[in-house]
Amino acid sequence: MKKFNKFWMVSLILCLVVGIFLPSSALAQENNQANTSYTQYEQYIREGILGEDVSYDEWKNLVESSQKLEEILSNSTDFYEVYSSDATMARASFTPKKGDVIITNGTSSAGILGHAGIATSSSQILHIAGKGENPKTISFTKWHSDYTNKDRSSWTKVYRHKNSSVADHAANWAIEKYKDSNAQYKITPNLASTDVTYCSKIVWQAYYYGPVPAEANGPTWGYRLPYDLPDTIHNLSYQHTY
Repeated sequence: MKKFNKFWMVSLILCLVVGIFLPSSALAQENNQANTSYTQYEQYIREGILGEDVSYDEWKNLVESSQKLEEILSNSTDFYEVYSSDATMARASFTPKKGDVIITNGTSSAGILGHAGIATSSSQILHIAGKGENPKTISFTKWHSDYTNKDRSSWTKVYRHKNSSVADHAANWAIEKYKDSNAQYKITPNLASTDVTYCSKIVWQAYYYGPVPAEANGPTWGYRLPYDLPDTIHNLSYQHTY
């Protein structure tokens, strides 16, 4: 009995020591790992966040890809933080333009990291927030409140098309198709539909269907992640980080 008690006492001490000296970032990373179990996938299907035409392997790949892409965007020297998101004056010094692609790490959906919207003016963003929501326009102030300033690690990045006319056409398409629409939030592989949609699909569609010729990669079947929009939409350049 004494040996048994001694063994468990030593084990407990080791666990405490590891817990104390293990870097907090490592603990946070472990805690932030998305649940990609089949049970979780089925729950998202039941909740209507994922369409029934999204396979388990496709969903799991989307979750894992979003994690890798977020790390790339967060750590890349190409995307340095220009201004602090807490600095009102610094934020005021940058003016978004119609058609700007807005991407944030301030939220996620179905385990897929990131969120995106398209600027419809210098002060408004069209987006769809998530489950149970319809597309709507919100102010940049509201966007920053909901996403950019969510915590100390949250950011919003702005990308701009090199041709303002193309950007206008994209934004106008998004406004015509989605502003005040009854489209439901759901992630499906059908990139042509407008009755169900999700955040980065709206932005991609705007640049695929708005300008002529299309300014986004096809095909119209598959998925578009918030963090891969700078690659799937043509001629975007990084403009600003909040």
